[in-house]
Amino acid sequence: MEQETLVYPLANNTVLQDKYTILNVLNAGGFGITYLALDNPGSRYVVIKECMPDAYACRDMETGFVRPRDEQAAVNFSQSVSNSRQEASILSQLNHPGIVQVFDMFDANGTCYYVMENIQGQTLFDLMTAMHAAGQTMEPAQATDLLFRLLDILHYLHSMGVYHCDIKPSNIFIQPDGTPKLIDFGAVRTKTLQHQGLVQITPGYTPPEFYPGRRSEIGPWCDMYELGATFYELLTGQVPHPADQRSVVDRNPKVTGYATLRKTYPMNFLSGIDKALSPDERNRFHSAKAWNDYINAMAAAGTLQAGGVSRKALPQARKKSSAGTAFIIILLIAAAAVWICWEQGLFHF
Repeated sequence: MEQETLVYPLANNTVLQDKYTILNVLNAGGFGITYLALDNPGSRYVVIKECMPDAYACRDMETGFVRPRDEQAAVNFSQSVSNSRQEASILSQLNHPGIVQVFDMFDANGTCYYVMENIQGQTLFDLMTAMHAAGQTMEPAQATDLLFRLLDILHYLHSMGVYHCDIKPSNIFIQPDGTPKLIDFGAVRTKTLQHQGLVQITPGYTPPEFYPGRRSEIGPWCDMYELGATFYELLTGQVPHPADQRSVVDRNPKVTGYATLRKTYPMNFLSGIDKALSPDERNRFHSAKAWNDYINAMAAAGTLQAGGVSRKALPQARKKSSAGTAFIIILLIAAAAVWICWEQGLFHF
């Protein structure tokens, strides 16, 4: 029996665990395949992720069984399966509306699977690609609200000792009501599980500390870098220069250097993105709360509006205006009093 050496998904209508019916493929990436499926007992739609690292594994088309491509790939395939189990296990312990929910996990066909909620909407990547193609930009209020919501999600995630480590537009799902949800925790790390296993590098998004020979402690600052890179592309339409290059010579333009962006977005919003994107982790935000507090602190200090309009200037203007108004009102009252006295003959000239 000849075995296939190419990666193929499971056939539609395949039943897993005697309860999940595969309907169609949603996405196929370098480390896995996601399917839309029907949870027959629950009669609900779910998403099932299959561990299928195409560089190391292939499927027997007759049996659906997944096997390593060769003996050399077997170790990496085994590590991929272990990472996938770890991802599912960590996700199953999280409970936040901004994080994809895991319902079930199991082994089958020589690999592992886990079952997640079926989310409606589109990825931030698809949203901003369409927006940039149309020559549009995200409204300041919408962009800042999105940032605060993502920081809230990351604050919860980091409080659980978990780091996403692969934040990018394609891993942020925007639901119909505009609320974001983090997906694809395939690169997830924890306080205890640092650089173990395979590391997926996405040039422009991955911070310097993930590159070979540069690895240091993984923490919230890693996710801050990737979130900064995400908003950098959202605003400029460009992916930042790869972090390993920036660590040597940083020629990446800052968002605060774009005149058009300074006219549109608050300076505290822009400068926060530049700070998060620092190649030197010591200069980044070391927590989601720190970024949130930075924006609010700068706003309180005066940088509230696009173009650097200061909040401090506004009360002074109001004071001058109020003083002038009060003077006019006093004059009008005095004039009215004089007129009444004149009418009643109280004044004689």
